[in-house]
Amino acid sequence: MRKVTKSLVTLGLCTTMLAGAFISVPTAGALSGLSKVDTVYAADGEQVELGDLVLRFLAIGEYEPNRYTKKDGNKWGPEEIEKGLLIKADMVLGEGNAEGMMAPMKCSLEDITGHVDADVSTGNIVITYNGLTLTMKAGSTTAELKNGTDTKTLNMRSEVAPYFKKIDGEKNADGSDYYACYLPVKFTAEALGGNVVWNDAMHRLEMAFAFYASDAAASPVVNSKSDYTTRKMELNSNTYSKMKERLDTTKLTSEQVKTNVANMIKAGLNVVDPVYQNDDGGWAKTNTEYDLLEDSFARLYTKGYSTVDNGATHGHMKFLSRIIRLSKENPTLFAGYSTELSTIEKGFWKAAKYMCDAQNDNGGWPQYYPYGVGYFKNITFNDNAMPDLMESIYALSNDSGLTDSELCEDYAWAREEIKNQTNPYVLELGIKHDTLKSVWDKGLDFVIRAQVVIDGTKTGWAQQYEPDAVDPVPAGGRAFELPSVSPDESLTMVKVLANIVNPSDAVKEAITSYVNWINSVGITGYGIYNISDRTRELGTDRLFLKDGSTTKQFGRFYGLDTTGKYYGFTEEQMKNKLTSNKFYEIFAGRDSVAQLSMNYGMCERRIGYSYVRTGADTKAKTIYDAWKKALGE
Repeated sequence: MRKVTKSLVTLGLCTTMLAGAFISVPTAGALSGLSKVDTVYAADGEQVELGDLVLRFLAIGEYEPNRYTKKDGNKWGPEEIEKGLLIKADMVLGEGNAEGMMAPMKCSLEDITGHVDADVSTGNIVITYNGLTLTMKAGSTTAELKNGTDTKTLNMRSEVAPYFKKIDGEKNADGSDYYACYLPVKFTAEALGGNVVWNDAMHRLEMAFAFYASDAAASPVVNSKSDYTTRKMELNSNTYSKMKERLDTTKLTSEQVKTNVANMIKAGLNVVDPVYQNDDGGWAKTNTEYDLLEDSFARLYTKGYSTVDNGATHGHMKFLSRIIRLSKENPTLFAGYSTELSTIEKGFWKAAKYMCDAQNDNGGWPQYYPYGVGYFKNITFNDNAMPDLMESIYALSNDSGLTDSELCEDYAWAREEIKNQTNPYVLELGIKHDTLKSVWDKGLDFVIRAQVVIDGTKTGWAQQYEPDAVDPVPAGGRAFELPSVSPDESLTMVKVLANIVNPSDAVKEAITSYVNWINSVGITGYGIYNISDRTRELGTDRLFLKDGSTTKQFGRFYGLDTTGKYYGFTEEQMKNKLTSNKFYEIFAGRDSVAQLSMNYGMCERRIGYSYVRTGADTKAKTIYDAWKKALGE
């Protein structure tokens, strides 16, 4: 194996897209492997096996509320500096001066198995990482670094002493005021053994770390070929029909069916394992194909806050329900698994209770519950969060849908248990039909009231809404997702509304008005073009250019007024909007500055995000036509 020394060495990877970087292998920490061993430290200059090292790159932007993480030679993955919050770094020594960057590092260091324990009441800050302990104090220019049995004092310049900043309107899980801990980024990274460079082109501080591989640094096995992965649950890929085929004794041997039953049970047990399913009944999102058939899944999985974003929780619940449904339909095949099925069923009912508990007083559902900060608290339609959750609530309280009864059929066994009120989990958790009906009615009322009216016209729905407002108020999400009307989220909500049996006049008006509005907007004469550009970080650019195309395209976001004043546009600027329609498309990058074209600035986002899409009108028409047919009109 290739060996490297603890001193700076070239590893052939790069922290920027333009040049190679040197990585400082820190004085190493615990080498856990698969079993507990004594802590091992590398002496200065000692050679270590390169295969024993995990390589990670971190970055924090100067002008954006973002941090970046890169594994090995992959591309940078952006996320908020402090998850859910749009807070930025402070450049206390002026723009472009890496020495003066102050920023929260809790989430960044977690990505390299570090931990920040910051106590605003005492000012004490303790960072543990890779066998090192770095202790600082708010307002102090000295720090203490402990490496095994060795301790030394480090000094920083007075301008970059750590401090706490109160984040207005935010609370911790215990209800106390939320403070972000600002650390001197360069000083902290170098103290922990990281190699630091300033990327002037990208206006960010980039850090490289190498540390011993351990369970703490590992993730569950990723296997996209597995039938059962966390991502497939979140995407609702394991439909009832697909799972039923795996039990078809007319097409499969008895041994194959037996194996498939065992795999379903194993996946279900991993889903409800207390390491994965939170005590509140929900799950965190993964967006990753973690294999649920791997024995190591629960050991390597890192807990996260419960959410309904990106298919989490309601996707898990659908999967669990289908296992229970199939077991009741095929009792002989599932014989001998009664204890396991009971455990799986308990997880299902905990999720049902979670969805009821998570509803706000105004009828909406936040992206994260019970705890979230920043836009995580917002009522969220984005990524089908609230629409998909409402589908489950509807299916738990209704025997059929108007246009699609598949989920109602999946939950038929659950409705029967709720009706009978003899199931011990149903009784323990207090799940009743009247409760579910009330939750549904409140949610539907919010949806009807949340449809955005602009200049007297009912349009669509926003991605997110303020969490506590009695009357729905559109809110922003990530830095590039400004308050606006979103055709994508509107379409998913229309699909939910169109499935209601015996819809009210208000529901009918909501559907019809959206379809009329989406047909009134759109852009023709333009096309999306990917352009090779070596001056860009990813070597490419994407522009929306005039080309005479007759294909109708739609903006990802539409403004909340017809004048542009909501976003600070002047009358002169509004002359540059893409169409003459009074409803205009808006765009924004990670700086949250509204633009009337995706071609202005925001290069990173226009490459990595879909701001312009086709088919919004035809998809709406498909749903509308099926709905009208189901109504017999």
